[in-house]
Amino acid sequence: METWSLLRRSAALAALTLAACVSAPQRWGEWVDPTLGPNSGILRGGKVLIACDTFDLLMRQPCQDDLARALAARGVNPVMAPVATTLNARESEAQLATSATAVGADTVFILSLSPAATSTGSGMSVGIGGSSWGRSSGFGIGLSAPVGGGWGSTGFSATGRVTDVRNGRMVWSTTFVASPSSDIGGQVRELTRNVLDSAQAAGLL
Repeated sequence: METWSLLRRSAALAALTLAACVSAPQRWGEWVDPTLGPNSGILRGGKVLIACDTFDLLMRQPCQDDLARALAARGVNPVMAPVATTLNARESEAQLATSATAVGADTVFILSLSPAATSTGSGMSVGIGGSSWGRSSGFGIGLSAPVGGGWGSTGFSATGRVTDVRNGRMVWSTTFVASPSSDIGGQVRELTRNVLDSAQAAGLL
């Protein structure tokens, strides 16, 4: 009996571990400017202008607040971009570079958040913007839109990118994608942590 009890506990622990692994954000890719070096510390020391590029303006300020706190906890001196900055425009990088110069920042850190997939809660997932899990239909839908009679939860993608204002070059970028979840705030915080862990591993922090 004791052996069976131990086996059941081990199986339960394995199932929980597997579930945690499945729900953890997955990295889709990373790029580092080869001239940057393995331990550049480009985000350390000086000011870093930060901005969140979000599909919903209501998410922008909470995202920037969380990003600022997370970077400060890692020894970075973050300065928020002006609220009036239009990040969806093609000239957003130029706007941010101008803002960075005005506040004496040498680098710009942008975190872009967008819906990647939504789940109906019945094992079916619908991709948004080319990303999908499970069985995908390939067409775009709104957040938590009803599919097949149910309400789905949404998975987001987070792309972090760093630009060196001194030469106008993007020097690093990475993207993580989370599985659909109804806890948007927790999902964004987890994605932010993964993006910053990746930047630290690349020697930027």
